[in-house]
Amino acid sequence: MITQPIRKLLFNGSPIKTFYITRLQQSQIREKVFLNVAGKNLDITRNNSMICLDPFCMAAWLPAHEAADLNAANAIIEFKTNGMLGASINVSLIETINTGKGSLLLFRIESVRNHQLNALKREMLFRYFLRSKKNTYDSRKVVSALYSYPRSIIIVSYADDEYCNVFPMDIHGYIEEEGIYLLGLRTTNITLDKILNAGKVVVCDTDTVDINSVYNLGKHSSTAPTPVDQLPFDTVKSEVFGFPVPACSGGYKEIEVFEHKKMGYHMLMIGRVINNKVLKPNPESLYHVGFLQFQNSNYTSIEGLF
Repeated sequence: MITQPIRKLLFNGSPIKTFYITRLQQSQIREKVFLNVAGKNLDITRNNSMICLDPFCMAAWLPAHEAADLNAANAIIEFKTNGMLGASINVSLIETINTGKGSLLLFRIESVRNHQLNALKREMLFRYFLRSKKNTYDSRKVVSALYSYPRSIIIVSYADDEYCNVFPMDIHGYIEEEGIYLLGLRTTNITLDKILNAGKVVVCDTDTVDINSVYNLGKHSSTAPTPVDQLPFDTVKSEVFGFPVPACSGGYKEIEVFEHKKMGYHMLMIGRVINNKVLKPNPESLYHVGFLQFQNSNYTSIEGLF
């Protein structure tokens, strides 16, 4: 096939996929994210997150002194590595939520520009190698831009007297300054209503969790959750809610959901962390990194089912 020689020429034979999987400590992440608005360039590296993929939406948290009198109706979110621009996203403001010590800004993505590698390689990637009936050329560019910053994979846990579901996701964010957690859960997920009705959920890191176990959990989480006694890892109970937590996690957070907003295909849940349990200092996590960004990094790829 002609595909393989072209792939070797353009990408040194690297397997073509939407994103790569790697395992990192947070301190190993070199990418930075900035909110460029009203002549200001604000660092939102630790406080930016994806919240919906249809339509594409992001959230950014700013401390009160940065958010004061800020006109963020239109802004640009920039992804940089060692000062070099990797991608930029033009966003429009949907809503601003006062969080006490600052403000949570919800944005809709309007357009993107990808800058990694060169124009020929980007065009071949988006128009040819990643083409699919399930997405569009423009959506492939947006996803690549969003994953220009490594997105950690977490394990979400919910249980009650008659039901339990443990599943992975990467549409989330933690605002440490406020003790607030954001989760973007698909509206088709059968556990969503249960979480909203109970107002509680647990999120766990993926410190030493096997990647294939993670993806297997995600296969049927919206239809037929895996029973606790059939999970591919041992579990312990969380301290407050008693929800199952992978014994191989480095820590977990128990969250009380106090607000939710339907953003489109995903429901944004906003919760307060009532118990931040550290089981291991400086844990690692599995991360998704976009194909283009991964080519510019020295991260180690983990092969999995994806």
